[in-house]
This record gives sequence, structure tokens and C-alpha cells, in this order.
Amino acid sequence: MDPITEKQCDYLESHGGIAKMLRRLENGRWIESGEVGDESGFTLVEILVAVAILAILSATLSPLVIKFINDGRRARALSDSQSLGQGVLAFQVDTGIWPVSDDGNVNDTAELSRLVGLAESDISTANIPAGNGSGSTGAWQTGGDGGTAGSLEDHLIYNRDGDSNPLYTSSTTPPDPPGWNGPYVKSVPLDPWGNPYICNVRYLINANVTGVTTAEATSHAVFCLSAGPNGVWDTSFADATALSGPEGDDIGFPIQGNQTRS
Repeated sequence: MDPITEKQCDYLESHGGIAKMLRRLENGRWIESGEVGDESGFTLVEILVAVAILAILSATLSPLVIKFINDGRRARALSDSQSLGQGVLAFQVDTGIWPVSDDGNVNDTAELSRLVGLAESDISTANIPAGNGSGSTGAWQTGGDGGTAGSLEDHLIYNRDGDSNPLYTSSTTPPDPPGWNGPYVKSVPLDPWGNPYICNVRYLINANVTGVTTAEATSHAVFCLSAGPNGVWDTSFADATALSGPEGDDIGFPIQGNQTRS
């Protein structure tokens, strides 16, 4: 650092001494009165380079982030459908029958072909995804071979329907005597894409659903199924069409059969 000049000494005497001097020294250099210190920020070029780097990183990472999100949704759909399917199986172990009745009378012909993950009052074509337009996929939504629909929560959580409460005879020590001892699931969620899960219980062996032959029951897998990311049913729902597994991007857990699609 250069020696203090006579001019600088005069400044110290007239402006408060050494403390003022120290405040006017910067990086070993005397700052003249009115001179501004070096406080410059980023240059325009530096900012543009930083923006370009961020854009490249965003373009590289975005597909990976989207893939992780989609994989997570598929995994949740499979987990949900598994919980619902296991609830149906636990129901059958306790009661000795399948959840296909809408009046609690186990001696008559069963009425239900679909169990839908909605409250009974919300079960309508407006709240159920449509099929993709090929084959019998529309039966999941509108009936046809999809037949009459009941509510999953009524059978697995509340043991009721619109006409009967309780819907099934209860038992605290099933299967002796056999009876409903739920709830079998905590809740019945919508799938990750906002659509209800549906179980095609029509084809459960020994469910004795109206119009289903033994051959048709044995040739159809039964699933708790999500319509998947595309939000439409790709899986067929027809007595005349054998079913071994979910089709398209549908995601389901098998209640009867051994094919799982995730």
C-alpha cells in the first residue's frame, strides 16, 4: 500500500481521524472522495450462460420426472386394486359366498355383475369411464354383459345396500358360523387418474350370477381393475369372450385367475 500523502493527512485532521480513514480504505487502496467501490454484479453474458444451463438441465430431467410420476401412479393403482381384491377374497372366506347379492337372499339367483368403487347413489354412466369402442369394453360402464352394478363400499365396509341393512348375516367368529365380519378394507379410493375401480364379479365361480354358465365362469379371469392412464376400458366384458388378463393399459389384481397387469 502506498504511503499516506500530505493531502490524505489533511483529510484525516478535518474529517475525524483514523476511523474515517479505515472506512475509506478498500483492498489496500485509498478511495478518493466521491469514488465508488467495486460492487459490480453478474454480466449479461454470465446470466445468459446460467439460463442456458438451467434450460438444458430442465430438458434433460423433465422426462425422468414425468416417468417417475407415472410409475408411481401405476404402482398405487396396482396396490389399491390388490387391497380391494383381497377384501373380496376375505369376504368370501368369512361368509362362504361371493359379494354378488343386492337383497341379502343367498338362496335366490345372484343379481350383481359389477362391483364399482363409488357410493351406490353415484353409480352411473357419467361417473364410470367408457370403453375404447372395440368389442364389449363399454359393458364396464353401461351394463350389457356387465349387468347390474353394486357398490364396493356397501359390501366390503358397511354391509348394506339401498334395500337391505344389514345386507348379509353377520358373524363375530367366521367361518363358524359363516357371516360378514368386516370391514374388509378401510376405504375405497378412486384410482390415481380419478376413476373408480371395478370388479367383474359376474364370472366368479359358484357365484351363480343370472345368465352365466359354468363354462363362461371358468373361462373368465376376475379382477379389481383400473382403467389406467388413458382413462378408458381396454379389457373386454362379454360372456362370449374369454378373459385371461387386463388388456391395453388397464391395471388390475386377479381375484380369479393368475394374470396381473401393472
